[in-house]
Amino acid sequence: MNPETAYLRQLATRVVEAATAQLDIRAALLAGSTGRGNVDCFSDLDLLFYVERVPTNEEVEAIREAVGGENPLRRWEATDFANGEEFQLGGVRTEVSFTLVERVEWLLDQLLVELDDIASPKQKFLSGLAEGMPLYGDDLIRRWQTRVRGYPEAFRLEMIRRHWNFFPLWYYGEAMSRRDTELWRLDVLLEGVFNLLGVLAAINRIYFARFELKRTRDLISKMAVAPPQLADRIEALVHLPAQDAAREFGQLVAETAELVSHEVPDATVELLFPLDARQQPWHLPEDAVGS
Repeated sequence: MNPETAYLRQLATRVVEAATAQLDIRAALLAGSTGRGNVDCFSDLDLLFYVERVPTNEEVEAIREAVGGENPLRRWEATDFANGEEFQLGGVRTEVSFTLVERVEWLLDQLLVELDDIASPKQKFLSGLAEGMPLYGDDLIRRWQTRVRGYPEAFRLEMIRRHWNFFPLWYYGEAMSRRDTELWRLDVLLEGVFNLLGVLAAINRIYFARFELKRTRDLISKMAVAPPQLADRIEALVHLPAQDAAREFGQLVAETAELVSHEVPDATVELLFPLDARQQPWHLPEDAVGS
């Protein structure tokens, strides 16, 4: 454990002690980099509390005051199922949230069983729960973690289906390199890369949300099944000339399609244009008007 992680975990312990002294807390989870143990000097402190009753604003403020938190910021209004705030603690931006236990159970059902909106930032909730560090109420947290880490096969198939969506840069590469398309080209290239990562995450049963993807190489390092040198090749895509980038992206899609077919044979990996197809230019006839 590096010194930064140790420091933030000490702060987290103070907040948990203050919260449990004032409220009936069912469980507390330390999420994000502090829970994983890879804190740096830009990391925040994210504490998730699970309760049977949503605390009032005054109760949340009392916990902050008990630990000496400063400069509070309320970025959302309290709801019937959650409340919380941000503040500075020991120089660190600290976020505390209080969510009903029944709401968490409902979210797990929606995402893992109903497969509702799974290709969304909500997967950050799943990865945070799976990777988080229980600080209180271990039994409840461990039960949820066991469920989340199971990564249902239906969820895996749906993730691949939703992310197997690539604009065929390999087909239109020459035309795009000749035209003033750079912003659009980069946009569809990045969209394709995010979808590629989503598919590979599903193959490896890893939860994925492009929202706040702060550590790409860390994510890729967890992928036991992936194209070789994936991180380097992805980073190189935005620096390569347009046609080279289109070819390399197509190659990554081809390699990923092979991995899907081998690892998840029930998944469908069809493409609008074959990976070896290229758009062919047409030629103006010699007798065309104005020639």
